[in-house]
Amino acid sequence: CSRLHPVSSSAMLHHCRCAPGIHQHRNVQARNGKMYVPSDSFGGISPERKASQALQSLFTFISAKVVLAQLEGSGRGALASYNKEQYQVLFSHLQEASLSDSHAWLEQLMRKDKALGLRLMEVRAAYSRTDFEWDQLQRLSVESIQKSNLQLMREAATASLQATAAAAAAEVSPIAEVAEEQRTAAATAQEQQEAPQQE
Repeated sequence: CSRLHPVSSSAMLHHCRCAPGIHQHRNVQARNGKMYVPSDSFGGISPERKASQALQSLFTFISAKVVLAQLEGSGRGALASYNKEQYQVLFSHLQEASLSDSHAWLEQLMRKDKALGLRLMEVRAAYSRTDFEWDQLQRLSVESIQKSNLQLMREAATASLQATAAAAAAEVSPIAEVAEEQRTAAATAQEQQEAPQQE
């Protein structure tokens, strides 16, 4: 595209027809007017469900860090009390067990210390319900994507300009070489003509 400026993803698809690799397709929208996402993209679940699973693991990790701080005496309120045994149980569980499946992770913790597991569940629920900034998440996500798109477009435009300049230089180079040869030949001929006159 000749001009680069912040635009939405949909605007890019409509206006950047000149960008290589970007093609417009029909029937890319579902009946509700939104983009159609193939049902097998995430094993049959929606993108929102997939994102919620990732957030569930994030909230579980956050709750573990919050409770760890409380167990070592940091934090706010009566919950911030030192408990060496539970601290060591939770710290070790964080190090040893994978949080990719937060439900399974909490199940394993509950078998080690039921009260500790219940405490994490309460903190996780409260954080997701009242403390997490959902509006900020949407704003930061959209801004990050727009910034990334703009940077990629600029990089593509710069690479295209550099390739064009290199191609032009490659075409000019042989012409310059011929011109230099002609100048050298002319200078040599002139020297040869002047040599007898000097003698």
